[in-house]
Amino acid sequence: MSNKILMAFLFASVISLFTPSSHAKDSGISYPAIIAGKFGIGLINTVTGIIEIPKSMMVESAKDGIGMGLSLGFIQGMTNMMGRTLIGMMDVVSFPIPTKPMITPPVIFQDFGQETTYATGWETY
Repeated sequence: MSNKILMAFLFASVISLFTPSSHAKDSGISYPAIIAGKFGIGLINTVTGIIEIPKSMMVESAKDGIGMGLSLGFIQGMTNMMGRTLIGMMDVVSFPIPTKPMITPPVIFQDFGQETTYATGWETY
């Protein structure tokens, strides 16, 4: 009997994730549009994470000079590459849960001259 109750609870929990009325109430964006965008951004970030290396080197060079760009920019680029790729993978896997992007800019080409920053936690719509 307890297995039936557990299965009913799990079924109700999963169904509540996919109901449009439970998400995006205040944003004015539909649930399917949010999760499709999250999936797409996640896919793009997973594939383009490697571009963080030259991007971070360019941003650091513009900020502190070529020497810092080649050394510290490379290290920051490696870190940002891992961060963007892993967060992209998490977004692809967890796309049914409508969360706001954890990376600024959300995709690497949106503002190529902006330093990549990360949110401190997940924020839902």
